[in-house]
Amino acid sequence: MDFFVVIPAFNAADKIERTLRSLIRQTSVLDGQDSFRCLVCDGASTDGTPEAVAQIGDERITVQSEPDSGMYDALAKGLRQAEGDVTCYLPAGETLNPAAFSVLSEVFGRYAQIGWLTGRSVTCNERKQVTDSFLPHPYRRNFIDCGMYGTRLPCIQQESTFWRTELNREFDLDALRACTLAGDYFLWRSLARTQDLYVVNTDLGAFTIETGQLSQQQPGAYRREMRQLRRPPRLSERAAALLLRLRTKHARPRKNAPRQVSYDHASKIWRLSR
Repeated sequence: MDFFVVIPAFNAADKIERTLRSLIRQTSVLDGQDSFRCLVCDGASTDGTPEAVAQIGDERITVQSEPDSGMYDALAKGLRQAEGDVTCYLPAGETLNPAAFSVLSEVFGRYAQIGWLTGRSVTCNERKQVTDSFLPHPYRRNFIDCGMYGTRLPCIQQESTFWRTELNREFDLDALRACTLAGDYFLWRSLARTQDLYVVNTDLGAFTIETGQLSQQQPGAYRREMRQLRRPPRLSERAAALLLRLRTKHARPRKNAPRQVSYDHASKIWRLSR
């Protein structure tokens, strides 16, 4: 499969290389099974970010540097140019699991009904040590639509989420540009209007908790923006989300949970439960 990765960046010269190396070192890319193109949308950095990208010298990686109004303006520019089979985006500094493309290629290739998917929710510290990892319970489209994930329920991890490039048509990219912090939720709600979200029981990417992140600089701002983007939840949905949180807080998803893909060692394939 051919993957298209957008990296919105600004003054990220000290960490952009590790993100790009994680693409170059994908096992299925190295063995020739899969390919990728990466577009770094740089917001006119002053620290040498474009030069750091150019130094890698990989023709599959291009950089466009021009002033923008923020991360999601840059992301919208990148998504307008997306091509290939599968799309994702990564903040500068984040990395993919070395076998991520390999798993994604098998799952998307085997199951045509899967339009978008996410993996285990993985958190790292600044030294890239995994500090938490869990398998999400099945996602409900109505809960995505009304913003329960990220408020009453665990969020959908952006760094582990991928979708078929043809679904970029679901995005109002002009509206995405106006987002400040919750642009990921804007994308998820757009996809959930027509597509179920599937979960693959493996590490695909990870979210790094580090100082200086926008969400830390403006506590509560992400949720406030998210509430402006979501459909107002019904009272029954609020109650159902609370009950789901209480019921699943300390429970693992069942092996036959709906829309869950796990590896079957006997048949040596990634198998969709139901």
